Amino acid sequence: MKRSYTLLLLFFAASTLFAASGGPDQYGYIWKDSNEADGPVYSWIDITTTGTAITDLADDNLHGPIIMSSNMPYYWYDAKKVWVASNGYVAFNGGNIAANFPALPAAGGTDNYVAVLMSDLTYTGAGNPGQCFVQDEATQFIVSWINVPFWSVNAPGYTGSNTFQLILNKVDSTITMQYQSTSGVTGSNGPIIGIESITGSIGLARSQSLMPTAGYAVRFYNPATPLLQVKDASVDWVGEPGTGGVTMAVGATLPLATRIQNTGNQPLIPFTLVSKVISASGQTILTETLTVDSLQPNGTVEPVLTQAFVPSAAGTYKHQITLSGISGELVTTNNILEREVVVYSPTANVNLVSWAGLTDDGLGLAWNGGDGGIGVYIMPPFYPCQITGTTVRISSNAGSDFCMKVYDDDGVDGAPGTLLDSVMVSAANGGVGDHVYPLNTTIQVTQGGYYVVWYMVGPNVNIAVDNVGPFSLRCFEVLGGAWSEYRDRVTSDFHLGLQIQQAPFLDVGVAGLIGISNGQTITAATTVQALVQNYGNTPASGFPVNYSFNNGPVVTQNYTGNNIAPGNSAIMTFTQPLLPTESALGDLCVWTSASTDVLGQNDTACVSVDVLAGIKELDRVELTMLPNPARDLVAVEGMPTGRLAFQVLDVQGRQVLAGERSSQGDRWSLDVRGLRDGAYALRCVMGSAVFHGRFVVQH
Repeated sequence: MKRSYTLLLLFFAASTLFAASGGPDQYGYIWKDSNEADGPVYSWIDITTTGTAITDLADDNLHGPIIMSSNMPYYWYDAKKVWVASNGYVAFNGGNIAANFPALPAAGGTDNYVAVLMSDLTYTGAGNPGQCFVQDEATQFIVSWINVPFWSVNAPGYTGSNTFQLILNKVDSTITMQYQSTSGVTGSNGPIIGIESITGSIGLARSQSLMPTAGYAVRFYNPATPLLQVKDASVDWVGEPGTGGVTMAVGATLPLATRIQNTGNQPLIPFTLVSKVISASGQTILTETLTVDSLQPNGTVEPVLTQAFVPSAAGTYKHQITLSGISGELVTTNNILEREVVVYSPTANVNLVSWAGLTDDGLGLAWNGGDGGIGVYIMPPFYPCQITGTTVRISSNAGSDFCMKVYDDDGVDGAPGTLLDSVMVSAANGGVGDHVYPLNTTIQVTQGGYYVVWYMVGPNVNIAVDNVGPFSLRCFEVLGGAWSEYRDRVTSDFHLGLQIQQAPFLDVGVAGLIGISNGQTITAATTVQALVQNYGNTPASGFPVNYSFNNGPVVTQNYTGNNIAPGNSAIMTFTQPLLPTESALGDLCVWTSASTDVLGQNDTACVSVDVLAGIKELDRVELTMLPNPARDLVAVEGMPTGRLAFQVLDVQGRQVLAGERSSQGDRWSLDVRGLRDGAYALRCVMGSAVFHGRFVVQH
């Protein structure tokens, strides 16, 4: 399948291949076909009953790796692993190749492959007859593509039929391709027939954009005496095999690692390796230089990097490995490799985690026909956490719906497995710009990673593409339900990710007491009220709240009111009042004691009070204050006519408001607009009489 912004309609009629031999390439490979007198004889090997069927090929995807029982000599090195592609090629290092197909040879992208009938083939569409079989033996490895049609934008999604075969001879190192039948036309720039080395720039094409005829064979011969003495060191991976991007938290430690390989056919004397971590602004955060010891051909080494990366700020970084000091090296493009490292704050309640940077190409990507998607693999930057939504940037939408999905990585070898969530987005809610779509059910995360997918439900919507490095190498194309590495993953990331929040945690405490303030004298049974606060990130109820005076007996009662939302508070009223059974000056403390509470420093609030047993304070009068809680003004009732002085005290006993005024023996108003939310006490003095009131401010 083709991306809609690169769709080409180039049709190539079947053509007889007149040339009978070709080459050599730079290394010395030549080819001969069955039209050559001493060329290969077409002799089809049927493995449909003896081989193993590959059943997961679809559109633009690969199956593998298949570990061959013995090595296949290829160019100046040995191949051990094989990936079989739906598009008619095998790769020795993996890598998805799809339309438009690269000219062969061409360095960059996917290298190290054999193109048998590399073209826009497909196994999808109702009734598609395509099959694929492999057979591995000690002396040869065979792949047969059977009745595989070309992809078509028109129903049923395919056209034509092609049956062809690859034979890797492990004894004489020859590569034979056979074509039993070919028919149909391709809308891409294939088919391509040829071989390409690990360097990419060295390879040999039999033909490009010409159809082989039925009963045709072509064979590539590895030279007995190579034309090249190849010196070549390469950075095999950075961080981990595959060099996939990594997310991490500020303050966490990321050990740095790499593997170096001698990909030439000549020994290498010691050379230099430089390891750097570089910020998005280009600043070098750390650097380390060391010497790599001598390496024999095909040899590998994992140098010990003593420095680790401990980021102090969120942002995008790259770990870069560079090789130098190799005299006469043939290929230098593989001497540098970098890994994307994206750092997030572990204390932020919400992180939008993706591999994309700030830029996009302004065009975006869509699949022709409107039935395709993009996936990315993301490991949360910290554990535990919870996934609460998916994120995407849409670059254009002319009226198509799309779907956002999240898969667990519990498939085979960490592949997409269980579908955890799926949200259909209408075109009206999926316009141009950045979006966060909440999940139907929050995913609680303690380990592992997740795949997020944007999938088209129509042909007129494009996802934004970031084509400025570093790149994660963790992007996939999802076509017809089949997954494959995104064909341009080494030069692209997508604005697609996950909304990750801190894991749910309970943290409740007491913000203050209501109606009892510092310095207060208590002479009678007094109701104890507290303002309990939810400092956590999950609703809270049913937790125990306690009070005690002067370290005496503890009164415990569960808060059973409505759930307190994160950041909110509620009033807790104890049914058992504080009784002045003995005279003492001490602290009245109220605290929560939830068993799973994560932070104890905010659990307790205390006030210092004077408890007088058996004495009634005759000159103390309680005032009526309305409304309570109050927002702007508090009406005060219960005072006689006369001049008074008043004080307003907070829960810590600090004076926050004071003044004088006259009372006419009726209601008067106290302006509380300048006070913060919380509990307060009002103390009024008129002559020898003391008047008290209590109120709560909630703006």
